[in-house]
Amino acid sequence: MDSADFGIWAMLMFWASAAGGILLAIIWAKRRNSNPVSRELLVRSLKKRLEKGEISQEEFDRRIEALSGE
Repeated sequence: MDSADFGIWAMLMFWASAAGGILLAIIWAKRRNSNPVSRELLVRSLKKRLEKGEISQEEFDRRIEALSGE
C-alpha cells in the first residue's frame, strides 16, 4: 500500500465519520424532543393534583387543553 492508497482511505474514513456524526446528531435531536410519558399518565397526575388542591380547576383545564393541542 503506497501513500496514494492511504490518502484515499483516510478521505473515505473522514467523510464516513462526518456523515455518521451528522446522522447521530439528527437521531439525538429527534429523541430529545419526544415525551417518554404517556398522555394518560399525565392526565392522571393532573387529576391527583387537582384532588389534593395543588392546582385550581382553571389550571387543570388549561393544562388539559395544552395536552390536547400536542
